[in-house]
Formats: sequence, C-alpha cells, structure tokens
Amino acid sequence: MNNNLPIVLAFVAGVALTWWVEGLRWDADVSKLNESHTAALKKQSEQAVIDLTNQQKRTEAVQAVLAALDAKHTKEMADEQAKNDRLRDDVAAGTRRVRIAAANLATCELTGNSTAGTGGLGDAAQVELSGAGGRAVLDLRASAIKDDKVIQYLQAYISKIVEKN
Repeated sequence: MNNNLPIVLAFVAGVALTWWVEGLRWDADVSKLNESHTAALKKQSEQAVIDLTNQQKRTEAVQAVLAALDAKHTKEMADEQAKNDRLRDDVAAGTRRVRIAAANLATCELTGNSTAGTGGLGDAAQVELSGAGGRAVLDLRASAIKDDKVIQYLQAYISKIVEKN
C-alpha cells in the first residue's frame, strides 16, 4: 500500500487541480453571463425611460390641446348664455318682444303644381307672445344652444383624442 500512496496522492492532487481550474472557468463564464445580462437590463431600462418620456410629452400635448378646446367652448357657452340673459332681461323689461313668424305650409297639391322659383314664406303672419311666453322661448333657446355647444365640445374632444392616438 505504501507503493500506491504517491499514485493516490498524485490522483487526488490532479482531481483537486482539475476541480480548481473548472471552478475558475465556471466563475469566468458566470461573470460574463452576469455582465451581458446586466447590460441587456440596462439597455431595456434606458429604452423604457425614453418611451415613458415620449408618452409623457404626448400626454402633455394632448392635455394642452384639450385645455385650449375646453377654454374655447366654455367661453362660447358663457357668451351665448350672456346673450340669452340679455334677451331675457329685455323681454322682462318690455324693451323687446318675442315674435314668431307663422306661415301656412304648402300642401302637396300646391307643391305639385308649383313652378321652379324662389322660395318664401308666402302670407306670413306674426304671433306675438306674452312676456312669460317669450321668456319660455328664450329658456328653450338657451337650452338648445347649451346642448349644441356641449355636443360640439364632445365631438372636438373625441376628435383630438383619436387624432393624438
């Protein structure tokens, strides 16, 4: 057995040396993989920051456009409301009256026998409303104007949102 001791020691030393060399190689491979993984993550992170910044700029641009649109339509609604309030005050004060033009509409028979020409109301008569009736008409006018402005605002809002996306 003493004769085999140097061989066993040489074998154990060879295994230990091989183990140590493989460990160094393994550590080098792991280190390279770590570096490449870290570089890839950094690149993705930088791209994410760029994308986020660009999206934030687009969002701010859309918000600015929508704020301007909101201001425009709010001013238009306020102007129309003020105009309607002036008309209502004039009717209440008696300086203005609300008149509605009434016309007899053409019947189918008259329309079929008519020749091409300029259109008109024909024998139009005017109906004058009382103060309360005039105010009611102006209230209806204000409501119709407000609804129209809201619809215009919403259509423009949707158009801007779709346009920016």
